[in-house]
Amino acid sequence: MVKSKINFESFLIIHSLTFILSVVFSLIIFTNLIRLTAVFNIIIILKIAFLLGALFFIWNFFFKIHTKIIITEKDITFQKIFKSKKYNFSDLECFFEKQEPTKHKIYNALFLVKENKIIERVSSFDYSNYEELKSKIKIPEYKKAEVYFYDLIKVLIGLNPKFKIKNHIE
Repeated sequence: MVKSKINFESFLIIHSLTFILSVVFSLIIFTNLIRLTAVFNIIIILKIAFLLGALFFIWNFFFKIHTKIIITEKDITFQKIFKSKKYNFSDLECFFEKQEPTKHKIYNALFLVKENKIIERVSSFDYSNYEELKSKIKIPEYKKAEVYFYDLIKVLIGLNPKFKIKNHIE
């Protein structure tokens, strides 16, 4: 059995950004609410609604990214803050890997596929033992996968985009 280990760098970045953005957005919302009590203004209401939506998205992302992964001989479990999902390796079709470049480093991300949909993401940005986790996944790796940027965004917000196969000539 292998358990994931949080990467300290990502832990620090995500926690700091979540805290700072939560404080800043809350202060902006509070000052706008005070102004709203003085004079009713639809622009202020829209601004508050946008900031509340952004705050919801930030916290949603925060909860999704903090996932504990446990891999056994037969299955892989993703324990999130409010829910847990267990996938039997026999139910999964394949996985593929994609590089995610940043300004200073390139991270690898592994995507699990079930029923032609991407169901989970495991990233070397999030986990310090990424290579160990990858080595314990007992399903075939597909090397000709195609993932678009908007598909990555869908995975991050919890949707399951379709898995696309690159066309190739042999």
